[in-house]
Amino acid sequence: MAKKVSLLALVLTLMFVSSSFAVPNPPSKGQWAYPLEEYLPLYRKADGNSRSEEIKMPMKWISVPSATRDSNNYLWYKVNVNGKTGWLPQNGIRLKMGGKSKSASNIYKNYAKARRKIMANPRGWSSATDDGITTYITEGAEFMVRKTKNGVEDLYFTTNRFEICREMLGVDLIDMTQPEVRSKLGTPTLRETPYDDPDMSVLSFELADRNMTLVIAERRENGDSEGTVMSVELYRGTRNNPDY
Repeated sequence: MAKKVSLLALVLTLMFVSSSFAVPNPPSKGQWAYPLEEYLPLYRKADGNSRSEEIKMPMKWISVPSATRDSNNYLWYKVNVNGKTGWLPQNGIRLKMGGKSKSASNIYKNYAKARRKIMANPRGWSSATDDGITTYITEGAEFMVRKTKNGVEDLYFTTNRFEICREMLGVDLIDMTQPEVRSKLGTPTLRETPYDDPDMSVLSFELADRNMTLVIAERRENGDSEGTVMSVELYRGTRNNPDY
C-alpha cells in the first residue's frame, strides 16, 4: 500500500529541506561545524542540564575535535569559540563530516535511467514547461529538467513515497533509520539540524562525479532514539551552494 502524506505536509517538508544559503566551503579534512544561527548556547558539558552561556557565533567553519551523544542520542560538538571551550548541541549546526559519495553517484545513475523512461512515457505524471524548465509531477513526487543542445539537464527531484523512491533511485530510503541509511550510503558529506527542531536531521551526500547532491530528511517521532527518513531530494549544486 502506498504511503500517502498530505500535499501541505510535503510542501512544508520541501521548504525546509530545500531552504539553504550560500556559505563558504569547509576545509577538506577533519570535522567542522558551521553555525546556522547568530547566537547559540555554549555548554560546559555535553548535557542540556549543564551550565551554558549564549555566545555570538562567527560566520565561519569551526573545528570540531570531538563529538559525542547524550543519553537521549542527540549529538554534541566540542568547539572553541572566541577563546571559550565548550559543547554545542546539534540543533543550529551544519556539520561537515565526510567527502563526496560514490554511492550517491550510483543512485543518480538509477535516477537518470528512470527519469528518461518517464519522459518517454509519462503515464501517471503530468508535466508543464515554463521558461525552458519542464516539471513532471505525480502524487508525492516531482522532478524538473531543462533540455539543452547537449541533452537533458537534471535540476531537481523529490519524493516522500517509498515506491517512487524505489522506482527512481533504485533503493527505498523512505522510513529507513539513520544507521540503515549510513549502511547504504556511508558517511554523509554534511549533516544538520534546525535550531528550533532538534528531532529533524538532514543528511547531504555530494555526488563524487558531478555537481549534484542527494539530501535525506529524517525525523524522530514519539521519543524514538533514531529518526526515520521522511523525504528525499536530489538536486544540482551542493548543500552549501544549491544551484536549481
